[in-house]
Amino acid sequence: MSEKTFFQKRVFPIIFMLVITLVFISVTTVIYTFTQDIIKINESLVLKRAILKAAGFEVLQAAADVEKLYKDAVSEVKDQNDRTLYYIITKPGLLDVQGYVIVSTGSGLWGDITAAIGINSAKDQLTGIDIIAQNETPGLGGRITEPWFTNQFKGKGGPLSLVPEGETANSNEVQAITGASYSSAAMKAIVNSTLQDAQRIIKS
Repeated sequence: MSEKTFFQKRVFPIIFMLVITLVFISVTTVIYTFTQDIIKINESLVLKRAILKAAGFEVLQAAADVEKLYKDAVSEVKDQNDRTLYYIITKPGLLDVQGYVIVSTGSGLWGDITAAIGINSAKDQLTGIDIIAQNETPGLGGRITEPWFTNQFKGKGGPLSLVPEGETANSNEVQAITGASYSSAAMKAIVNSTLQDAQRIIKS
């Protein structure tokens, strides 16, 4: 058997890997190109559901129902750079302001936590919260998305403090998640900061 040439031993493997890499990059690019519009639509739907839930509306599953309620009940307030500052909530078909929603981001254990924070028209009480994005530990800090945790914020006024999970919480207290003190504290900080800044952010 003849000995392998330099090309077979050194050059061919490099060329082969380059070709394979280019093929995979091309396939990934094509898939992204065809799905990016769907991804944007889904991201928009997740955001709108979160805003409606934080405002105290019943969570709707059908995309068409979410879009209709959002159009009827939510107004976006933007800055000069077209970035949304906050959302004004009204009863569908009416002009009376029922509350506001601010989308806030803070540091969690493994990355940023982004949440929709609903506040009443007096800006002193929560109407609800919903988690939009998080990277907390599954089964521990990731439990911040569970309804029992998010629902307990509704009707509370700040500044909020934490009590152990299972313990009775007063009007300015919420139960922390057992084994996830950092994630619980991060949520408390995000909500308290939003409540504190609401008077400055929201213009009458």
